[in-house]
Amino acid sequence: MDTKEMNATPEPVNVQAAENPVPVTPSPEPRKKSSGKFVFFMVGLAIGVCATAVLIMSLAQIRGGFGKNAGLEGKGYDTPEDAVKAYAEYFMAGDFDGMVSTFAMESRGENFDLEEYYDRIRIFSPALATGGQQNAMLGSDSDLVASVNLENRRAYISSNVYRQLLVLVSAEIDDEELAASLESGTTFTISDDDELETLMDFLNSSPEYEDMKIGKNLKASDFNSNFKTGLKEFIKGKEKAWGGEFENVSLKVEIDGEDYILFMTCVCYDDRWYVAEFGNYYSLAGNVTPQAGGLCTEDSYRGLE
Repeated sequence: MDTKEMNATPEPVNVQAAENPVPVTPSPEPRKKSSGKFVFFMVGLAIGVCATAVLIMSLAQIRGGFGKNAGLEGKGYDTPEDAVKAYAEYFMAGDFDGMVSTFAMESRGENFDLEEYYDRIRIFSPALATGGQQNAMLGSDSDLVASVNLENRRAYISSNVYRQLLVLVSAEIDDEELAASLESGTTFTISDDDELETLMDFLNSSPEYEDMKIGKNLKASDFNSNFKTGLKEFIKGKEKAWGGEFENVSLKVEIDGEDYILFMTCVCYDDRWYVAEFGNYYSLAGNVTPQAGGLCTEDSYRGLE
């Protein structure tokens, strides 16, 4: 080895493994003066963070907040009659979510007195339902239970809308036994292939109506019975359990040329009226079956003057 080779400075390496030498990173060049891009970057980042926060909050409001249900009820109505009219209009339009929005949903859960309810009916069963409405867990503040309660409420509404549709189509059924089953909710026995075919023809039909006109609201004086005492007790019991003012609304509607009466019960929370239940005191007193969902033909209701 000559003198020149002995005095040479070796190439600096960082040996991670003998076969993979990695050159040492050269020293950085001196920093240049800032051109202001960093300031604009920070401003843009701040705007982006704010926009993201606004978006998240908007989604939270749309969904009713983190971990909670979306709001199902609308803003309520000035009068109980307006609430039932809105329901009828949504029914006519075939808008189920609109029908749901006319009902006391979240506000019912916030105001319903479960102890008062069971004190009034004096029975309890884990499977107890009133027209399809489960009431067993209304007193819980759990988000999960609140969600279940709202779904039970929607199920109650959908089952009664289905019953109202059955009222409309049962008049078109030629088979008297099937028609009676639809009107009363009793069992239809399929004894042969002809009856099975009759049932399937009905089930495959579409419950459509072409024209619906909203008429007047009936008053207590339009009915031919004195309901004063019974009606007072009915409203008193409802108001204790529901925690709001109550009214019975009976609306005349014409559907495809046939006259019907829509019986609904309404509740008031914070000066806003909502539909509370299908049917009301006048439908019960007039022996309208709960299977009808508060809807019956005017000819079949015998309680009018």
